[in-house]
Amino acid sequence: MKRNRWLPLLASLVMLVSVFGTLPVMAEEKITLTFWHIWPSDQMGQIVDDYVAIYEAEHPNVTIESIATQEFEYQQTKLRIAASNKSQGDIFMSWGGGYAETYVDAGAVLPLDDYLTANNVYDELLDGSLTYGTYGDKVYGLPLKQWVGVLYCNHEMFEQYGAKLPDTFEELLDAVKIFVDNGVTPMALGAKDGWHIGMYQNALAVRTAGADYMNDALAGKVTLDTPEIVKSAQLLVELNEAGAFPRGTLGLGSEESQEEFLMGLIPMYYCGSWVASGVDNEDNAIKGKITPLPMPSVDGQKGDKTEFSGGVIDFMMVNSATKYPQQAFDFALGITKYMSQESYIIGDSLPAWKLEGIDDSNVSPTLIAINDLLQTSTGYVLAWDTFLKGAAIDTHYQLLQGLIAGTITPQEFATQMQAANEASLAQ
Repeated sequence: MKRNRWLPLLASLVMLVSVFGTLPVMAEEKITLTFWHIWPSDQMGQIVDDYVAIYEAEHPNVTIESIATQEFEYQQTKLRIAASNKSQGDIFMSWGGGYAETYVDAGAVLPLDDYLTANNVYDELLDGSLTYGTYGDKVYGLPLKQWVGVLYCNHEMFEQYGAKLPDTFEELLDAVKIFVDNGVTPMALGAKDGWHIGMYQNALAVRTAGADYMNDALAGKVTLDTPEIVKSAQLLVELNEAGAFPRGTLGLGSEESQEEFLMGLIPMYYCGSWVASGVDNEDNAIKGKITPLPMPSVDGQKGDKTEFSGGVIDFMMVNSATKYPQQAFDFALGITKYMSQESYIIGDSLPAWKLEGIDDSNVSPTLIAINDLLQTSTGYVLAWDTFLKGAAIDTHYQLLQGLIAGTITPQEFATQMQAANEASLAQ
């Protein structure tokens, strides 16, 4: 029987359709992809523009329409409205964990598993970088960068006042006392911004409850109303009552408080790895004087010093309604890897991808030191305000401020946090 010579080609096309859901676009076809992101200017905006130029030069048939919106408006309003009817960009920046779950459940995000497998992407990713971009058993986000919380210590000030860099919470309280006795505010905190207090309490909860438990509790699988969570709030109160934080901290914003640390007036600051770029800025008095440390251990508690607040929360995602899923994935993959590398070099964040050929002389020394701390890490927990949903986020901020103001007890904090999380997850 004469064999139809078109059958092999037809079979190949059918296989492509089954994997990617559409026929491949011919090279000569001109297409436009819209890319929504949160970097209108500054260094990150320039990195975006640089990669768009690179991609368009390598793909002359593709035009990238880059649309930037300030982060707060984008996160709270623009993306939420657009994703409700799948009108967001072909490629769009989003946050994983609880934030993007609504969009995934609504079918607004393209699952990427087949594309990741076809392009051999998994081997290029760092362990755990897909955790908060995975829903059910499918991957919906390409990780952009990761962050981790550390205790930034001005070792020059520690030496000046005879304090020991803290390894345990008791040693931290000892250092606080020494600085207070010498008229120095020990730790930066702008409690007017609830998330800033959360940096401290969330990290303490990783020490008291452990990373695995915290991830389960925030996801609603186990309760937040436990002695360990109560203990994390109690430790925050102890620091506050010991005079660790600036006077009138509830009237200070995070930027104001951080500025005093960067000026060399405050010796300790617990915050994310993004602070490294400021620490190593030539314009700041503390350049070369900072040692980053893990949050000190808490004796008798379940967490370990190798567990951190942090992880990968920033993702590039693909609109499920895009006409060009393969090209959208290609661009998302390329810009994610490019930005992961470039943002590490400028000291903005830690990489989520395995990077090769990076000249460490071009990288923030403080960020390199933070990255070194992570080489033996055993677990991560996202900041609570990116894990929680809806009204539970504002409740978290209010309860944290209540702890600082002394209007609620640590037990009330844990009980009310559990109630707020239950109510939010039930909606």
